[in-house]
Amino acid sequence: MNGDEILPALLEDLRAARSSIHVSMFLWFHDPIGDEVADVLVEKARRGVAVRVLVNVEKTGMGDPFSTGERRMMAHDPSVTHDPLDVKSLCRRMRDAGVLVVDTNIDYDAVISSIGPRLASVAAQIRSTVAIDDLHIDHRKVVTIDGFIGYCGGANIGAQYMYHVPFDPEKDGSEEGEERKAAGLPEPWWKWHDSLTRFEGPIVRELERHFHERFVLDGGDDFALASEEEAERALSPSPASRRGFPVAYAKTFSNQPDSQPNAVRGLYVRLIGEATRSIFIENPYFYHPDLVDALCRAKEERPELDVTLVLAAEAWSDNSLCQDAQQHEYARYLKCGIAVYEYQRHFNHLKMAVFDERWSIHGSTNGNFRSLEDDKDFELVVLVDDEPFARDILARVRDVDVRHARRITEADLDLSIAGLRIRYRDPRTLFLISRREL
Repeated sequence: MNGDEILPALLEDLRAARSSIHVSMFLWFHDPIGDEVADVLVEKARRGVAVRVLVNVEKTGMGDPFSTGERRMMAHDPSVTHDPLDVKSLCRRMRDAGVLVVDTNIDYDAVISSIGPRLASVAAQIRSTVAIDDLHIDHRKVVTIDGFIGYCGGANIGAQYMYHVPFDPEKDGSEEGEERKAAGLPEPWWKWHDSLTRFEGPIVRELERHFHERFVLDGGDDFALASEEEAERALSPSPASRRGFPVAYAKTFSNQPDSQPNAVRGLYVRLIGEATRSIFIENPYFYHPDLVDALCRAKEERPELDVTLVLAAEAWSDNSLCQDAQQHEYARYLKCGIAVYEYQRHFNHLKMAVFDERWSIHGSTNGNFRSLEDDKDFELVVLVDDEPFARDILARVRDVDVRHARRITEADLDLSIAGLRIRYRDPRTLFLISRREL
């Protein structure tokens, strides 16, 4: 949970790598955290570890399609005298050390030669689906190490997502950053609430196969995946390992712009429909109609079902369009008895769900059109079936976050300007809905 747990564990595992490191990140900023991770990869590549990286250079240069506030954040840090959104020099430094860096902002019409029939078929499906290249991004956040250790979740590489100094959930993120700047303290930034889930074992080989497919289809050289025996030998006795749970079942679900039914959307709808005791979902952009309809239908059919949503709050959200679309559904939720909370003081970028205190979802997928339509972004989640693990998530995430969140009530839907904006879609939201089919 959060950058102060993610970063130390990730750096420890990267430094212990023996044979391979594979990193797939939508965004990777050229800030102190981005540099710190890059430094480790440079060192490992120079020591002979095969290091491969997927990153969207162009979209990182935009801050993302909307605004992460990266430039404003780094203006607080006197050590940053360059543009943190320009990652070309960071990529060049890694390449010069032997890291194989591939830009995921690609021409999907390009025909790749020398690939097997399966990958050729995948590429052809994507090529026939994608109309405008820039409308489709690889949004996955996956790291695999030695074929045995893997990470999957919502956090990109950058100062918002990963950090050494924890944030105070009782303080506004911007104000906390200003205080640290005025006091000359390190990490004078505002920080996001996010997560990566760390896995060991066979599930990592599934993550590696997804990485391999995208790396090759994005123009990288083909490579052999670690064998099961090699992966077993790479087991790390790190402290992070000893904190884990021996889960009973884990499986990846992914989607890409190929006009096939969206597997992650189908997974959410199925688990919502099958839940009999409880549903917990935490997500920054949550308004896809299929998920909204499924939640309301489940609660109406089974009133005893405990449904809790923890979402991003307007004051800290990085996307006003998504916020409008999300808040518009609050009236439906409240009418059927769903508990809705908005996380306060920091942007909630977490993407996690738990069903019936048994099934849990971990990954990069938002509850929006981009992530859940059949022909939009590349996404990936891991589904885990394990009751002790699920209960631990509820204790460490749901039960903690509702204490730092504000519950939405009927009073928020009154006749004030704010209440009317939530009840009725404003022009920004109508524009978003109209663009659903792009």
